[in-house]
Amino acid sequence: MKVKLLTTCRNLVTSALVAWLLLPSAAMAETPAESHETIRAAAEAFARDQIDATGLTGIRIQASDLDSRLALADCQEPLETFATGNSRQLARLTVGVRCNGVKPWTLYVPVTVDAMAAVVFSSRPLLRGEALGSDALEIRRLPVARLPLNHVSEKSQLTGMETSRPLQAGVPITLNSVRPRQLVKQGQKVAIIAASGGIQVRMSGVALKNGSRGDLIPVENGSSGRRVEAEILDAGTVRVNF
Repeated sequence: MKVKLLTTCRNLVTSALVAWLLLPSAAMAETPAESHETIRAAAEAFARDQIDATGLTGIRIQASDLDSRLALADCQEPLETFATGNSRQLARLTVGVRCNGVKPWTLYVPVTVDAMAAVVFSSRPLLRGEALGSDALEIRRLPVARLPLNHVSEKSQLTGMETSRPLQAGVPITLNSVRPRQLVKQGQKVAIIAASGGIQVRMSGVALKNGSRGDLIPVENGSSGRRVEAEILDAGTVRVNF
């Protein structure tokens, strides 16, 4: 009788211990978890907002799948998304997703961007210092994963520009390969416009430095020999304000 009672007590203790050990797991299982799809959708929406869609076609944005074992507390606040770093790689981004609720958490979600972008290419060989007219340029489309650094997407961006080095035909035009066109050369004769109030005087002079539109360069007055700083207006005209 004593043996049977002792066995019964042991069984009760064992059952109670097992139940106690299982309680935390059961409680965790019942805790609402944030949907993985909600997290991925937030990351994708943020990535789309960061993309300058001008010139892009066939845009497809996809967040990576999250680990199926990942269980984050259901957020009672709207999810906050933010950029991570200052990456110039448009095809692959990492988006931060944050919960500021009672049980806060932060997750970093890789996002892949697939799209085609317009890129300006040279249509023929170009010499150093050659003006970039429309006839020397053509538009091609490249996947965003292959975009050159500092590429140009529209011909209009190159208005008033010239090459800073020789370029072969069929190469992408980048901001590193162009510069504002030099409208005035050192030693060139220019017309100096001097304006004061409503009075304007025009005289001849000589540029003492190369320059582009809007640059201030030293100019020598052809009559007096006086040197002044003048703003370049066009290929043969500079302006001095008094």
